[in-house]
Amino acid sequence: MSDKQARWRDINGIAVEASFLKTFDELGGLEVLGCPVSPGVFAGDTLQQYFNHGRLDVPGRSTPYPVGVPRVADLGRAMSRALSATPLVRLPTSFSAPWVDESRRLWAGRPVGHPVQWRGWHMQLYEREVVRILDRYPGGTQPHPGHLGDLFISLNEQERFVGEGRVAPIARPTVGDWRDIHAPILTYHHIREASALYAQLTGLLSAGLTPISFEHLVAAVEGWADVPQGAFLISFDDGWAAQIQDALPILRDLRVPAIFFVMPGFDRHGQGHMSLADFRGLRDAGITVASHTLNHADLPSLYKANIGAAQAEVVQSRNELEVEVDGVDFFAYPEGRFDGDVEKLIRDAGYRAAVTTMPGIVHNKSRMFKLRRVGVEAWWTVGDVIRAIRRAALTEQVPSPI
Repeated sequence: MSDKQARWRDINGIAVEASFLKTFDELGGLEVLGCPVSPGVFAGDTLQQYFNHGRLDVPGRSTPYPVGVPRVADLGRAMSRALSATPLVRLPTSFSAPWVDESRRLWAGRPVGHPVQWRGWHMQLYEREVVRILDRYPGGTQPHPGHLGDLFISLNEQERFVGEGRVAPIARPTVGDWRDIHAPILTYHHIREASALYAQLTGLLSAGLTPISFEHLVAAVEGWADVPQGAFLISFDDGWAAQIQDALPILRDLRVPAIFFVMPGFDRHGQGHMSLADFRGLRDAGITVASHTLNHADLPSLYKANIGAAQAEVVQSRNELEVEVDGVDFFAYPEGRFDGDVEKLIRDAGYRAAVTTMPGIVHNKSRMFKLRRVGVEAWWTVGDVIRAIRRAALTEQVPSPI
């Protein structure tokens, strides 16, 4: 299993969330951010993960930031708001030059507020770092860059709330009974006219539905996140290049998260499918990229004929995608075809969830590798889509969200 799939960093047993892997590496990894000191946790619709020296966020629609695009949180300012600290009138020594190299100083960012005394430390907060004056030798002190992320998660719940202006969880809640989550996952393939898709999605938003990311849904099914009333999801299958041309600008304009199930290398057939570079472009735009095998294989039949070939479709597709994107956690069965052997194959390969083409809107732990969806077409009217959602809800004998 590749490091991207295992995701373990150092020895503390906390994995870097898939959505942060590329950003974590590009920022300097352990040398700059340090180890993760919390699991990934949803604060509202934003996925957050704390590291020794800061926090990474994947913003949701409730934020002013690009939806789904990982960013470094301004944890220093949140920490400054959270502290009940005493301003320092006389500085015991200078905070100005604690870093051994220029790159670390640039990472720290600008100072936040004035030096303070807190928990017995004299310290200065920066945007992404903290500098404390520590006793380094008898009778002498020295400024030392510290662990801002570690300090922030040591705050109590009320202090973190003040700092962030909202609930700032640092741990996943203990789950009792597993819950059913009701949320239609709309499934698209081809797009004939972008304006029709735009009208359809704006109609759904105006009708009161709230789009969430696939990661958000899976976290809710696992029991450590809540979904809003009227939650729904957007998914695209088969990796057609036209989906980037026609659908991606609409998703970005409307700030709607989505997941694309794609086939790496399928563009070699010259039928209009995305390339590996296209997958990187999707991820850079905040889109979740997931596997749909290498060759749109009929997995149950292939498994019976050649188990090794079926494993290659599942594992190699993920490996090739991870050359260009973050860790790939999710899978879609081609044509929705699967059985018990194929489901076990997906589980054993390390995927976190898989989707089918079975109609429905109810998701729970027992269905994590056979999540149900609602098949729709991009050129339908919003009324057509609403009727499809209602039919799927009726199939499961549950109320429709719309």
